[in-house]
Amino acid sequence: MADAIIETERLVLRPFCDADLPAWIAHMNTPEVRAHLGGVDTPEKCVQRFERQRDSWTDENGGWLAIARRADGELLGNCGFSPIDTEAAPEELRGASQIGWGLRADCWGRGYATEAALALLGQMFTRWNLPVVFAQTSDANRASWRVMEKLGMERRADLDYDDPDYPPEENPTVVYSLTRDTWEAARG
Repeated sequence: MADAIIETERLVLRPFCDADLPAWIAHMNTPEVRAHLGGVDTPEKCVQRFERQRDSWTDENGGWLAIARRADGELLGNCGFSPIDTEAAPEELRGASQIGWGLRADCWGRGYATEAALALLGQMFTRWNLPVVFAQTSDANRASWRVMEKLGMERRADLDYDDPDYPPEENPTVVYSLTRDTWEAARG
């Protein structure tokens, strides 16, 4: 695909386009997908969230990308990175780069999130030369914990915090990290 930023065996990570909006609304604003993200958004907020991600990617600073299946171009979700910008986070985290992902529910359990995140991590450590990458999720989101562990990330309980933007059952926010040195050593 001409607009691909990253390609893997099964996936293409590319900037979002307006044609992705119907699939985004249908698959990414469901109770299952939004269970640990504050719940289903209003239609207006869903479109705003899509537009923020659509407009976020720059070659200089990264951002968020659409995950599409190589075989048919179907939108599966998103993967990207951004600075941690909540005042609730410990000082060490504020402004640091975090990686994240989201998949439509009918694509869970197939390794897509891990495949996309591994490819993006490679870019974060080589293209952007980041020394460390963080990932965070709610305490209740064990599926994201598993992806972080498959990526080789280390649990950082010393950086966990309560985020007032999420309900009590989604706190604390749990934190994982991966250094460039650890990532390079794992790749031999």
